[in-house]
Amino acid sequence: MMTTTENRSLERGVADTAVQQDDPALIRRRTITGVLVLPLFFLIALPGLFLGALHAPAPHDMKVAIIGDGASSDAIATQLSARATGFEIHRVVDAESARNAVRERDIRAAYDPATGDLFLASAGGAQATEAARALFSATAQSSGTTVRVHDVVALPASDRLGTSALYVGIGAIVGGFLSGLVIAMVAPTLRVRWQLLTLVVMSMVIAGIETCYGWVIFGMFPGNVAASAAVLAGTAAVAGLVTLAGMRAIGPAMVMVSILVLILAGVTASGLPVQLDMAPDFYRWMHEILPTPRALSALRGVAYFGGDGITGDLVVMGIWGLAGLIVLALTRHRTTVPGMPAMTDTWADEAVVVGAAASAAA
Repeated sequence: MMTTTENRSLERGVADTAVQQDDPALIRRRTITGVLVLPLFFLIALPGLFLGALHAPAPHDMKVAIIGDGASSDAIATQLSARATGFEIHRVVDAESARNAVRERDIRAAYDPATGDLFLASAGGAQATEAARALFSATAQSSGTTVRVHDVVALPASDRLGTSALYVGIGAIVGGFLSGLVIAMVAPTLRVRWQLLTLVVMSMVIAGIETCYGWVIFGMFPGNVAASAAVLAGTAAVAGLVTLAGMRAIGPAMVMVSILVLILAGVTASGLPVQLDMAPDFYRWMHEILPTPRALSALRGVAYFGGDGITGDLVVMGIWGLAGLIVLALTRHRTTVPGMPAMTDTWADEAVVVGAAASAAA
């Protein structure tokens, strides 16, 4: 039997524990600690991913072609296959086939040793285009042939570096990520269908802003405004949907998952900062399975190549979108963010969102 004094001591201890658990100062300290983890995360993940892709770009299984089926074409193809490190040498029958293959991004460049014609697409990426040009320029020089370059898909005059699609695409990804985060944090009790509707509207607004930058204000792209706006809206929607579904499933840990998978991996594995056939296989593998690298690739395909070769990109984006919808359906009865019971405090909500926004913008 416990004495009256012991009972009072036990009750006082339980009460103190409850007060401590609900202490606003303690809640704020925990929130601040969680937000400050993001810069440490960036310290490790950001330089690791970007340096791995950008520090030493070199041809890596880059597909190029020799035009023709004559003896001279056979000899050059055999020679390059043996000596051209980092290149895959293919054959095409004529110049028209070469143009089509370059335009559809099946090969990086094609060279006709009989005429000296070199077909390439500068819109496909500066580093890879220059590597292919250097290879065939050296080949032509060794045989005394003058190279005549045909830029099948040239960059517009307003986008000589070919990086504008990357920047407007990043805007769509970050905007979508923040949209999903805000909806999950600010309106966790909202029905899933209304959360989805809100996300769709926000994605359309984001796409409108980025389209205004790229096509109206700066005139960076020659055409395909409607298709590009649709890709930007899809990019924002997929990024937001994945983030919203993840927040409902695993809670605040999804912030770092989204930043890593959607933003950092999305940029480095997209093929826009450095082309995938100039980067290690790891980035090509990420490009195959992640949604935002595919979204940026689709945006480049629409903005520069008239939409050729983007079917695979759209399929991967669709699979991720469907997965997000399934997670939302499974968590439709949840009215709080998992692992964040204290997040009924407006200050705490804002702290998490602001911290995530600052990290994403960095």
